[in-house]
Amino acid sequence: MASSVTRPTRDVTRDDVARLAGVSSAVVSYVVNDGPRPVAEATRLRVQEAIEKLGYRPNAAARALITGRSDLIGLIVPDIRNPYFAALAQAAEEAARARSVNLVLAQGTTGSLQPLVESLTGHRVAGIITATIPEPEAVAVIVRNRIPLVRLSLAMPSDGPAIWPDYAGGARSAVRHLVEVHGHRRVALVIGSDHPDWPDEPSDGREQGWRDALEDAGLTTEHLIRVHWSAAGGREAAHRLLAEHPAATAVFASSDQQAIGLIAGLQAAGTSLPDDIAIASFDGSPDAEFTVPPLTTVDVPLAAMAADAIGEVLGIPRTNRTYPARLVLRRSCGCNPA
Repeated sequence: MASSVTRPTRDVTRDDVARLAGVSSAVVSYVVNDGPRPVAEATRLRVQEAIEKLGYRPNAAARALITGRSDLIGLIVPDIRNPYFAALAQAAEEAARARSVNLVLAQGTTGSLQPLVESLTGHRVAGIITATIPEPEAVAVIVRNRIPLVRLSLAMPSDGPAIWPDYAGGARSAVRHLVEVHGHRRVALVIGSDHPDWPDEPSDGREQGWRDALEDAGLTTEHLIRVHWSAAGGREAAHRLLAEHPAATAVFASSDQQAIGLIAGLQAAGTSLPDDIAIASFDGSPDAEFTVPPLTTVDVPLAAMAADAIGEVLGIPRTNRTYPARLVLRRSCGCNPA
């Protein structure tokens, strides 16, 4: 008796498309890969109609072997649990999708990126965007494989493309607001660090913006607390602020995540916000709106930064762009916006 099992149909190949369109398989490849040779518009339309009619799906692995690159872009962040980096990753994924490429998200800290970068290059990624400072060994792997590298949200000296918010300007605007609008004379800084015990660790500009605003007003810059970039670091800063800097009446925190921990620690100690201590922060993360009280923060244009980083990787230059940051006023600084 004949078998009732239907044999699967053969996958449609590039040659099938070429026969239906009346062109060579090389021309089909030029249309699918958008090069390397130009194709007349009428021919391109005929090939695209054949692709649609046959339901042809290009083999991504084969295309990567031919072109030397896949449709993947790697994004490295230091901590996906941080609401800022989570929002940054979402913005980058949306920007990648708009350009018909896919994002590979990875976590890594400075000093341990080399194996991660080697894995991404092994997958023939079209480029790497990093929000973590890459160590020289990791950069060497990228250079050796001739893969585009863009530093995103890192205002650090580099010899390649970099995209970052105006850290110094944003911090300066927040501290000036605390001083000029609310009259604070002693504004502390809670600054993030991967190595809090290293006082000379390079700054991305937030500390300098805090110093500039206070020095312009003739105020002291002695109230500084260096802790980890985390909510736990912010909570530690709350204890140290009350013990080591009791004269401070306001705080500028270098990240929303730290500010969230700072708020929790101060409130647990019975401190009233913003009556006893006012707080402003930096990041503009989605969580800032939902703290108690809602957090005044410097908002970063993540969508524009991510879109330009993706474009940079794909060959649309936006070299060394600094993006303006905007102060969003909420209750934590003493404002009561409608």
